[in-house]
Amino acid sequence: MNMKEFEIKKLNKRWLLFDPALMKNPCEEYFSCAAMKQKNALTGSAGGRGETCFYRAENSIWALRHYLRGGLVAKLLSDQYFGLRLKNTRAWKEWHLLRQMVALRLPVPRPVAASVSKTFLFYRADLLTEYIEQTKTLAEILQADALPAELWHNIGHCIRQFHDNKVYHSDLNAKNIMLDQQQKVYLIDFDQCEFRSRDNWKIKNLLRLKRSLDKFQHKLKVFNFNEQAWQDLLAGYDGKA
Repeated sequence: MNMKEFEIKKLNKRWLLFDPALMKNPCEEYFSCAAMKQKNALTGSAGGRGETCFYRAENSIWALRHYLRGGLVAKLLSDQYFGLRLKNTRAWKEWHLLRQMVALRLPVPRPVAASVSKTFLFYRADLLTEYIEQTKTLAEILQADALPAELWHNIGHCIRQFHDNKVYHSDLNAKNIMLDQQQKVYLIDFDQCEFRSRDNWKIKNLLRLKRSLDKFQHKLKVFNFNEQAWQDLLAGYDGKA
């Protein structure tokens, strides 16, 4: 992949960073779930922080995520972020990070476009990626079924691929791991993630996932996770049979 093959375009007050091979007709409608709903293009939506919808456009299905703040500051600035330079915005950074990971053949959604609307010292942002069809989050799957050891191995192996390529996922949890019908594992949602040198962060990253799984187990009546499943994941991470 030629990493320089992208374009930047301004539409009214919105700046777009996009892959012209994936988005041939950039327009503002692509960054509004409401607008795509009016065009009868929506195919679904997802919960969690931020507005995320899936829709059909240009012979593809895309996933649109609007960036929203968390924590106490969200009460004042729900979707506004401080920033003066486009290259430092969350959407720009995540788009470029995804682009690099695709080039490394890591299992992530392909980035289509990043959108930033600036107002004085603040901006609002959106990210558009290719939708990975016929997938469910690990959290969804474990509420219905137990996974065999082989799949826990696959999840561990997938995480190891990212760690070996120095990719730090700042929010590694059961909702950001996805499996398709062929049992391929993907990671999603790379907001505020980055490449990191050294190795001292990797164990902490795994333990973050463990806390996420434990939290679901304690909160839900049915959640098919236990210590053996975690050991199977670690075996896959370590490359053990």
